[in-house]
Amino acid sequence: MIDRKAMENDLYLARKARQDAQAANSAVEELLWELQHAQLGRQRVVFSIAGFEQDIVASAPN
Repeated sequence: MIDRKAMENDLYLARKARQDAQAANSAVEELLWELQHAQLGRQRVVFSIAGFEQDIVASAPN
C-alpha cells in the first residue's frame, strides 16, 4: 500500500532541496560575476580607508 503522507512529505523535501540548490547556484553565479567584473584597485582603496577609520575609532579616547 502507498503511504500518501510519506509520499507528500518526500515530494515536499525534494522541492525544498531543489529550491535550496537553485538559490545556492544563484549565489555562486552572482559571486562569480562580481569576481569577473571587480575593479581591484578601487576596492583596495575602499578597504584601506575602511580599515583606517576603524583604527581611529578604536584608538579614540573615551
